[in-house]
Amino acid sequence: MILARITKAIREQNWFAVVLEFIIVISGVVIGFQVTAWNEGQQERQREAEYLQQLDVELTAVIDELDTARLAIDAYFNWITIFLEGVEAENPDRAQEGSWGLNAITSVEIINLEPAALREMISAGELTIIRNGTLRAKLASIPQMQSNSQASLEQMASELSPIAVEISGHFEARLEDVSDLSQGGYSIQTIQFDFDEVSQDEYFLRRVNYAALQNRFQAAHFLRYRGEIEAIRGQVRDEIEDRGF
Repeated sequence: MILARITKAIREQNWFAVVLEFIIVISGVVIGFQVTAWNEGQQERQREAEYLQQLDVELTAVIDELDTARLAIDAYFNWITIFLEGVEAENPDRAQEGSWGLNAITSVEIINLEPAALREMISAGELTIIRNGTLRAKLASIPQMQSNSQASLEQMASELSPIAVEISGHFEARLEDVSDLSQGGYSIQTIQFDFDEVSQDEYFLRRVNYAALQNRFQAAHFLRYRGEIEAIRGQVRDEIEDRGF
């Protein structure tokens, strides 16, 4: 219809009508593009809000896991400290109180620092949907952070694995204590060992001390990454508040 009017105006050499019709056509196209862009912008803003809110939830879960892991390894260290105090004081009963540390001190907790929402964004090529450049860069650093953390923890596990074998060779577990966990599980008597033998074995005690040192490295590791993840979560929450999501 518009084309017919333009054709007619050209035949009649009505140049004003021709220009007017062209303006109407171009304006319609421009408005159409603007409406489409506005709709896409709104959809992108909605996806950004959903991603940020999910990141807040998942980063909080990572922090909780780091706290739980640190509490566990702190408990392992406490047990082995009691055991070593008993050895130092030549007190078998005190050493027995911390005996579970012989089993646990070589444990390494593995925590995944990378939220699922972030992996989804990166795999879908949607990390750029986060408008705040500083926050986007921080989020982009998490996969490398996870890789570094994983490598460090795997190195710790590799170093502690032979020590675990050495330590386990010095004790026996009373399996009847752990056969029915509904009854409360292990007690301080679950791990049995020859006090005179282990208290006089300097090499064995040095290995236990080394395992305890690695335990503290692991605690520091979790403390460090907790701080970094918590800082990123703080930025996510600030963005949510500032943008009104």
